[in-house]
Amino acid sequence: MKDDRIVAATLTGSEAAGRSIASIAGSQIKKTVLELGGSDPFIVMPSVDLEETTTLAVKARTINNGQSCIAAKRFIVADSIYEEFERLFIEKMALLRVGDPMAESTEVGPLATEKIVSDLQRQVDTAVADGAVIKTDGKKLTGQGNYYAPTVLTGVRIGSPTSYEEFFGPVAMLFRVADAAEAIRVANDSPFGLGASVWTKDAEEQNYLVQNREAGAVFVNALVASDPRLPFGGIKRSGYGRELSEVGLREFVNIQTVWVK
Repeated sequence: MKDDRIVAATLTGSEAAGRSIASIAGSQIKKTVLELGGSDPFIVMPSVDLEETTTLAVKARTINNGQSCIAAKRFIVADSIYEEFERLFIEKMALLRVGDPMAESTEVGPLATEKIVSDLQRQVDTAVADGAVIKTDGKKLTGQGNYYAPTVLTGVRIGSPTSYEEFFGPVAMLFRVADAAEAIRVANDSPFGLGASVWTKDAEEQNYLVQNREAGAVFVNALVASDPRLPFGGIKRSGYGRELSEVGLREFVNIQTVWVK
């Protein structure tokens, strides 16, 4: 960034890397776009088909083995359907086939590094020490490779360190809420603001959840995804600026004003 030939930079990576790039760029007065971590909420209201929604919830948590900034990580579920959602979600997480990523039958493969595994274990242990309950496994799998078992945590205390962290692997946190208003309070009580998905067939709920969720993108009855036609990026500690679409192209274009009299 200190080379005069570099006029701007974009980064997709960790908060630490983002802070480093941004601080150096700031000292050089150069533009940056940062796409950093996320702890996306998956908000579920009573009007949905729970069989279908829990299947998609498992997919949302375990995409790329859970190593995705836009993977759903916090599952915020209305009280009236919570018990059934939890039961189905746990059953489906427990049935995931973990193994060789080259095998067609594998649904969850290894994590990228040994450190990611050790970080996950530390986070799970911290959550349990603070009152959370492990519903499935919650441990590194034995044998060769950086494998971590698909894990579901319930009873995570809102406001605890765990509730504010990003789990970069197949670990899901479930939260029980009274209604859409409480769902928004829990969803927004996070240092991250990348994406969110809301699951409801009620038009008024859809509008309320979209309008009040603090995030760069909100998907209604669909998994959060990046699409080259749409701007992509977050707020808060998830970064700033946008990638993709015309908006992303303009991030690194200087707009010149010309006035001819």
